[in-house]
Amino acid sequence: MIDYRKATLKDAEALAQIRSIFLKEVAKETDEHGLFSESENVKIEAANKVYFETAIANDSFAAWLAIDGGKIIGTSGLSFSLVPPNFSCPDGRVAYIMNIFTLPEYRKQGIGMELFKKVMAEAESRGYKKITLNATDAGRPLYERYGFKDVKGDMVFYITG
Repeated sequence: MIDYRKATLKDAEALAQIRSIFLKEVAKETDEHGLFSESENVKIEAANKVYFETAIANDSFAAWLAIDGGKIIGTSGLSFSLVPPNFSCPDGRVAYIMNIFTLPEYRKQGIGMELFKKVMAEAESRGYKKITLNATDAGRPLYERYGFKDVKGDMVFYITG
């Protein structure tokens, strides 16, 4: 039986480790940045651990975990931010869903959907009206079934150096 619980500060390291697995999988799927070297992975994992510790402590991030026999087999994440109010978001409060990930051997069992529902309920309970996410090809059908729409026009610029 799969258990679900909200992540705590004690879970920061596990969240960082699972995010590393997720990032490697996404990099392979999109080939956006190529494959990470082991030294890059160690740096990113350490930076993510610091992020999760800080953001969970200051309540700007919430995560839910799926656990099977004490092993974390799936995660979800929700980042909270404030942007200048606009017509599509009059209060400027935006929740960003990230890190919905299930270990490959546990997929197609509804675990991702359950984690997704938990972060959606978290955003709603906090009064957030605008929720965004970036979808992988594998995750897109789940989000579309829930009512998310693909919005074109977002652009990204990376400062290098």
